[in-house]
Amino acid sequence: MYTKGESALGLEDLAIYASLVGSQISFAVIGVLTGNELAKGTNPLTFVAYSSGFGGLILAPFAFFLEKKKRPKVSLSLLGQVIVLSLGGVCAFQALLLMGLKETSPSFSSAMPNLAPAIIFIMAWAFGMEKVNMKCAHSRFKIVGTVICVCGAMAMSFLHGPALSQLWPSPEAKAHTQNIILNFLHEGNSDKTITGCIYLLTAVTILSSVMIVQAQTLKKYPAPLTLTAITSLLGSIQTAVLIMTVDKGVDASSWLLDWNGVVTVIFGGFFCNAVAFTLQLWCIQKRGPVFVATFNPVSTVCSAILSSFFLGETLHIGSLLGVLLIFGGLYLVLWGKSKDVHEKEQLNSCEQVSIDVQRPLLH
Repeated sequence: MYTKGESALGLEDLAIYASLVGSQISFAVIGVLTGNELAKGTNPLTFVAYSSGFGGLILAPFAFFLEKKKRPKVSLSLLGQVIVLSLGGVCAFQALLLMGLKETSPSFSSAMPNLAPAIIFIMAWAFGMEKVNMKCAHSRFKIVGTVICVCGAMAMSFLHGPALSQLWPSPEAKAHTQNIILNFLHEGNSDKTITGCIYLLTAVTILSSVMIVQAQTLKKYPAPLTLTAITSLLGSIQTAVLIMTVDKGVDASSWLLDWNGVVTVIFGGFFCNAVAFTLQLWCIQKRGPVFVATFNPVSTVCSAILSSFFLGETLHIGSLLGVLLIFGGLYLVLWGKSKDVHEKEQLNSCEQVSIDVQRPLLH
């Protein structure tokens, strides 16, 4: 039988899981839509400027009225953190991610951010935000799970091999599959893929740093709607300045979008820059940056499936292996985090009982 407190905790857990899964699905959808537009030659920075500005404008009125009592006074240090978040999390991260997407594919670009949990885990551990006790089994499972997630992401990115349809080839195609092992490390790699990989790795490193800063900023400024709106608008302005700097002025061709591009901007601005980013900030506030980052594999799997159906992208054995590794590692990390939460609740409960026992003695 559940108590009132346990029921409320269960509902919050359910909301956190649903928020993170929904956010990753929206990221996968916008990745496929944007990849289709970038293939037409659209400037990646244009999408960042438009979608971030649109998302910030949507959130602004909600943030103004709903978080009026939550917003503390802005100090110089807090203002500096907000500028870093907008420059890193909106302008630099999204621009590099889309540039990597343009050189690779939606499934590839969504696989690379799965390296973020490992980077964030190390950063959070270094700054004391993540507790690690090597004597505890669940701490070891978190580390092992993180390593497995990284291996899965690398498998999806670099191990291609034959297409899944070639597992049961026709008699005419058997000769093509004789060297199946040799094809794993060579099929699908190119100079463009390497360049895109560099963009994506840089983007993931920036993302990891930004999520650590977000966790610290939310402690000083516990208003996720307002923080998302401000960083989105600032990031849009910063990206617009970057576009004009690259173009050495205002070039109309850099700002033009076709009808599909406008739909992509609206979808990305509303669901990603407004809703998904706000939900992620709320989840970081509740569970920390490492927990949030471990849900990135959901976007990878969704992107691979959507790209296969709508863009005709071929799924390879390496992708299937990567998916299995990613979800296995994700399960281990989530199990370890759940044990951490359980231990923390037990410790708080023991402290509360100790306080209640001491109160009669004080009287």
